[in-house]
Amino acid sequence: MRLQVFEFNMLPTNTYVVWDDSGKAAVIDPGCYGPAEQQELARFVDSEGLTVRHILCTHFHFDHVFGVPFAEAQWGLTCEAHGGDSWWAEHNADEVRAFGIPYPGTPPSIGKLLADGDVVRFGQTELRCIHTPGHSKGSICFYDAADGVLFAGDTLFAYGGMGRTDLHGGDYGELIHSIRTRLFTLPETTVVYPGHGPSTTIRTERMFHNL
Repeated sequence: MRLQVFEFNMLPTNTYVVWDDSGKAAVIDPGCYGPAEQQELARFVDSEGLTVRHILCTHFHFDHVFGVPFAEAQWGLTCEAHGGDSWWAEHNADEVRAFGIPYPGTPPSIGKLLADGDVVRFGQTELRCIHTPGHSKGSICFYDAADGVLFAGDTLFAYGGMGRTDLHGGDYGELIHSIRTRLFTLPETTVVYPGHGPSTTIRTERMFHNL
């Protein structure tokens, strides 16, 4: 697996382009806000000669999906996310306005529903969906067992961090349970790429969380 990370929008949010030797790729959490960031993402995909097969969302909080409509139009796809975040798909524009942020275009909808255990394939790469509610009802992580890589969204951050639970659908107890039972059971060498901030490993985060 190869990957490129971009920090997009005002929060800022990690957007990942993931691909393998086949040239087939997935875009995870397209958070690009406005034309400049959208074109930065598109130029990179073109420069690497990649064919995007999937637009994947770890959850549907607005900072992770600003660029979904652009990505769908750019690559002729619909985004894929867990149905537990359908409320966020319906209320994205309202929530953005509540934060005092102008919405850049049309709010996205969930095009294809993903469920726990689903496998997303492109080229020789397989990403298994792990449902990790707590930050939101529909939070999912994407796990590549062959390469030992986890795209964790806002479920788990580096240095003992985790996603906030005070937004709609958040639940602290549920988040802790997801981390302990769904993520900390993965191999300790698994590299974690979160929705914000630097990468980490399962071993490091087990130490920070005293598990």
